[in-house]
Amino acid sequence: MMALTMPIAQCAHACALASAAATSGTSSAVVSRSGGSVILNAVGILSSQHKLRSSSWTGLRPGAGVSQLSKTDGIHVCREVLETHGLVRAAAVDQSSVTTGAPPPPPAAPIKQESDVRISQVAKDTMTIRGRCMDRLKYEVEYGLKRGTTNNSYVIKGTNSTALIDIMDQSFAEAFTKTLETAFDLSSIKYLVLGHFSPKRVESLKILLQALEKKGTSIEIYCSNPAAQLLTKLLASDTLEKVYKLKTVRAGDVLDLGGHELQFILTPTPRWPDGMCSYDPSTQLLFSQKLFSAHVCEENDYDIGGVDVYGEDWRFYFECMLASSPKQTKAALEKLDIVAQYSKPSYKDRKGVDVVKEDMKFIFSTVLSAFNLPISKGMLAGSLGDKLVTAAICPLHGPIVRSSLTELVREYGVWTYEKLKQSEEATVAVIYASAYGNTTALAQAISYMTAALGFAILSRDIDESRGISKAGVGVDTLNVEICSTEELVASLQRCSGFVIGSPTLGGHMPTPIQNALGVILCDEYAKKLPCGVFGSFGWSGEAVDMIEQRLKDCDFNLAFPTIRCKFKPTEATLQVCEESGTDLAQAIRKLKLKKRSEAAPKFTVASNVEQAVGRVVGSLCVLTARSGDAESAMLASWVSQASFVPPGLTIAVAKDRAVEGLVLVGARFVVNVLGQNKSNAVAKQLLKPFLPGENRMEGLETTVASNGGLILKDAISWMECTVQSRMETGDHWVLYAVVDSGKLEDDTTLTAVHYRKTGARY
Repeated sequence: MMALTMPIAQCAHACALASAAATSGTSSAVVSRSGGSVILNAVGILSSQHKLRSSSWTGLRPGAGVSQLSKTDGIHVCREVLETHGLVRAAAVDQSSVTTGAPPPPPAAPIKQESDVRISQVAKDTMTIRGRCMDRLKYEVEYGLKRGTTNNSYVIKGTNSTALIDIMDQSFAEAFTKTLETAFDLSSIKYLVLGHFSPKRVESLKILLQALEKKGTSIEIYCSNPAAQLLTKLLASDTLEKVYKLKTVRAGDVLDLGGHELQFILTPTPRWPDGMCSYDPSTQLLFSQKLFSAHVCEENDYDIGGVDVYGEDWRFYFECMLASSPKQTKAALEKLDIVAQYSKPSYKDRKGVDVVKEDMKFIFSTVLSAFNLPISKGMLAGSLGDKLVTAAICPLHGPIVRSSLTELVREYGVWTYEKLKQSEEATVAVIYASAYGNTTALAQAISYMTAALGFAILSRDIDESRGISKAGVGVDTLNVEICSTEELVASLQRCSGFVIGSPTLGGHMPTPIQNALGVILCDEYAKKLPCGVFGSFGWSGEAVDMIEQRLKDCDFNLAFPTIRCKFKPTEATLQVCEESGTDLAQAIRKLKLKKRSEAAPKFTVASNVEQAVGRVVGSLCVLTARSGDAESAMLASWVSQASFVPPGLTIAVAKDRAVEGLVLVGARFVVNVLGQNKSNAVAKQLLKPFLPGENRMEGLETTVASNGGLILKDAISWMECTVQSRMETGDHWVLYAVVDSGKLEDDTTLTAVHYRKTGARY
């Protein structure tokens, strides 16, 4: 195994905390209370009061809410939370500034953040604790829809004992424990079930354990073996002896709370090797950890509105988090053979007795759930078999899935099947190690766009990647801290290209990256593959330069300029990563097309269908969009009016376009209509190849529109638009956008029209 004695992230985290303490003299800020609301002094985070809806058991005080906490207690929000929200500089930045004597960077503009922690009842004896943030917490691709997020925990009260299922991440660490203390008797919580655990949740767990220690009580933690290993590494051994006991769950284990017997189902994936779902037959609730989650925050606790409201959020989350490991996702879904509580019987491919069995499933599910009776696996003489009759899915993020349960489970199967088909064509190995998580974010963005081009992904423990899966180029992501040399060699032998990323620690590459680079340099097959280098650093970034130089010395083919990121990546940095992933995927595509063309006839004639489709013409336009410090543009001819009231347009955007990530639902952009005899200079500018992150509008005269997009001076008309919806159509997305404002600049020039001879290309 290529691994350090202490994980890279732990070493970096310890250094950052030490630096923060030295430079600021404190590691927390204080939250005071006024008028029943939680207010972060001098920052402006306001969370409204939320009360419990009901209570029917001991340990819960009816009507309790966040605002009922003691006014003299206060809540300490750890420094990491403020860094996450962008309210203070990261510890690594402070350390660099003090050591080098450089002046501190100017304070960031205030960021409006609205967050709170609320409690509500899900079912009998079952409550949910939801940490809600209305704004985008991080810049990772996973949060790209910018619809906020929730961190969900659950409390189940049995006749014998009470269990807490999952804990929130560091963004809600203090508020989470304070809410628990206010609403429940902590000493009554005897079990903590961790369906997923990561370093981001260590702070919340430590604060919870400290609160338990003050009360002189302990807790037993149920988790999978990978989570248990991480816990023992991140928590002090004396804490294990005093405050908690560790129970490593095996397949088929149960936890009897009295009236609620939790069944544990191990669902590991490369991204979440510790994945474990819990099923409560009494309430027919499935606690699905990361599966079936979404980063979206609404007032509703449930999926009210169904697929129409949350469909894109669920799909986006799947693409970011699970599309890179379709085989393992399929295996996890097969273990979770979910049947909706009131699902209608299916008679497909069934005859005789099998038809009767399907009717029995529906009848038993309906009758037993009406009386709230428990359903155990196989209890109905095989009529249900291993099916999980489910009233609702309770994920870690997003709404509790109830009304859309059947549709979402079915869509997960369809999405997984699509990714399995894509994986048969090509894969890219994404090899990395990360200290603060910044290199991981870069790897995620690169993966996002490589996959957008139509190959497959086989991810292996990258923290939130979507990139390569978006386009279809496969990605085999390897965190070299935990993967073996044999796994790395096998990945290199089956991939069509690779990228390698590293942080810089003490002016050097981490040992796992050094070992991985040695394997790559000795692999003759790898030398024939297109590749790339990326990395983040807080000093001078020697590791990135070392990797780049060694690959060049051995005549490796770099498909894009090396990406260097100082401290945390911005939206512009992630845009460079996405476009670099596109360049790599296109290099792979060219190699494959070249091989096919060598075996194909020298001359081919467009088919009748292609020639017919080619006669469909469109106006020549330029689409410009901006998000934060990221901006892009494209030449578009597949533009058409779609509605009179409100005035709306449809625009087709290829999945591998750099601008695609800037025109998600809710995004704003500008459409510039070009005129005859005025389009040549603009078309020439936009059709040339660009380096990742290069300004596509450089040299063209523009003005900034009110929505942030650019208006061309030579455009005969322009429109400011907002994306209302998107539809996936093969290798393109079709956007429907409402026109918010616009102007005709030249009423004498006709619109430029793009004519084609074939519908097989632009």
